[in-house]
Parts: sequence; C-alpha cells; structure tokens
Amino acid sequence: MENARKIVSMNLTIVIINWNSRDYLAKCLESIRQQRLSHDAEVVVVDGASFDGSEALVQDKFPEVHFIQSPDNIGYGRCCNLGARSARGEFLLILNPDTELKPGAVGAMMAALKSQSKIGLVGARLIDSDGTFQSSSTHPLPGIFNTVFDCAFIRMLAWKLSGRSRRRSPFTVNAVSGACMMVRTSLFKKIGGFNPRYFMYGEDVDLCQRVRGSGHEVYHVPMAEVVHHGGVSSANRGSGFSQVMIREAVDVFMRIHHGPVAAFCCRCLMAGSALIRLTAASVARGFCGGVNRERLNGVIEKWRLVLRWCFGAEKWASHHFTTTPRRVICNA
Repeated sequence: MENARKIVSMNLTIVIINWNSRDYLAKCLESIRQQRLSHDAEVVVVDGASFDGSEALVQDKFPEVHFIQSPDNIGYGRCCNLGARSARGEFLLILNPDTELKPGAVGAMMAALKSQSKIGLVGARLIDSDGTFQSSSTHPLPGIFNTVFDCAFIRMLAWKLSGRSRRRSPFTVNAVSGACMMVRTSLFKKIGGFNPRYFMYGEDVDLCQRVRGSGHEVYHVPMAEVVHHGGVSSANRGSGFSQVMIREAVDVFMRIHHGPVAAFCCRCLMAGSALIRLTAASVARGFCGGVNRERLNGVIEKWRLVLRWCFGAEKWASHHFTTTPRRVICNA
C-alpha cells in the first residue's frame, strides 16, 4: 500500500464529473481521502449545471478539492475537458461520481501506465455495490452487428470464454469504461480530449479509439478494483433517457469512424432488432402475470422507445448544448 502511495506522488490529477449525484459524490471523495490521494494529487469536481448542493458539500467537507461550476449543462465530455484544462498531473484519472476507489486501485493503474511507454490509457475492473463484476469494464468498438446484437449476457459470456475473467495482469483491449479511466495527461490534451460531439455515452469509446489511432494502446487493469454503483445520474431521468442517449452515441461514433452509410445500415438493423424484441416481449407478456408481467412492460417500453428513435420520432436534443432542451438532459 505504501508503494502505491509513493507511485501516486504529485503526478496525478483526478477529475470527477457531477450531475445530481451529491450523495454519491461524497462517498467518491471520501474513498479518495481514505487512500490519502487527496493529499498527493489535485482533485477537481466539475458540476454540469445540476446545482444539487455539491459545491457547498465540497467547500464544507472537502476543502482540498477544487470545484468548478458550469453554468450550463454542456455534457459529460465537455465538462471533463473543462476540468482537465489546467491539469498539472502527469496522469489524468477520470471518475464518475458514483464510483468508489478500492485500496491500491490508483497505484495499480498508474503502475501499468508507467510500465510501458506504448500504453496510453488504462481502465479499472468495475464491480457492483455487492462485488459482482461489471462486463462493461471493457467495450468492443461499435460496429454494425455487435451494436445490434449486443446484450449483457453476450458480453459476460464472451468475457468468460475468452479467459479474461481469470487474468490478473494488465492486458490490451479495444476500449474501457469512462466510469474510471486513467490516461497520460499530455496524450489526452494532444488528441483534443473528449470529442464534444458526444453529449453522454460513447465519448469514452471514441477517446480509446483515438488513443489507439495515435499509436498507443489501451489496457484493462484487473488488479485495480473500483465500485461503480452505475447510471445514477441518468437514472434520475428514467431508463428512457439513457436508452435513447446510448443509441445517439452509437450513431455519432458510426458516422465519425465508419461514415454515414454504415451509420444508416446500423440504424436499420437496430430497428429490425428492436421490432423483433418488442414482438417477442409482447407475446410473452400474454402468458405472464405479476412481477414478470411488470418486468416485461418495462422491456416493451424500452424497445418501443428504441424503435421510435430509429425512425427519428424521439429527439432528445443530445447535440444541442443548452439548458432548456426539448427534454431535460444530463450527463452520466
């Protein structure tokens, strides 16, 4: 543990993006303090116009933390870019407010980055509040087919069959979750930080793609465990919001990295997939009752919303950075 603290030194800047997550933010900052990281690194919290009392919390209980209040809800990536603008650390740790660092996590990530100059960005092993592994710790790069057929079961099955679930040393991956990622600050600034075209979701995968495009590699560090309570901010707006924003992010990624034709094909296949799942859930609901019926109602609503988005009937103004969009927007 002492070695991990020595590794951290003053080479680290931690940026946390907050939106209506005051209570979770307090736990996140406390986990940093318990590892004495707040004394060895600069910690920056950026609030995306939620005005949820986090500024008073930081000033009262975490005076060592620098708080930046964005007057507008400019999106997750742009908030992070704002926090990283004056970063002094050699390494930049980006955290969601609903994360808690486990002992040694930061030291393990930094050690991995320092081990090889070719490694530009690393991610942690994310776990649920009950300790269950989150397959979203790593991501495939969005493509036409893996986007359409992606689901938690397939991701977990692929993780186990590949043998990665048993590895305890860092290994290369395509992308890691933005809930907790560490990148060389110079590289982050060189490639322009997060792409502002993403309002929420997708900016982490896009950043990993550009890190790899710069000649560096992205690694997953299984020894670095971080509790991720998951989707707290977006959950404040309901599952419909996050489902639409995920598809919006995929559409942006496809257009940037594969072109408009591939993006259109992806949207068409996504519509077909949504229609099939919607039909299957509707039929199954007729044979269920009680709790199962309620669960299927949620599934039906989800895929109905996705189908509407595929045909352009759901506009959530994700690309218009304003405080008064058609529907309220928030960052992860």
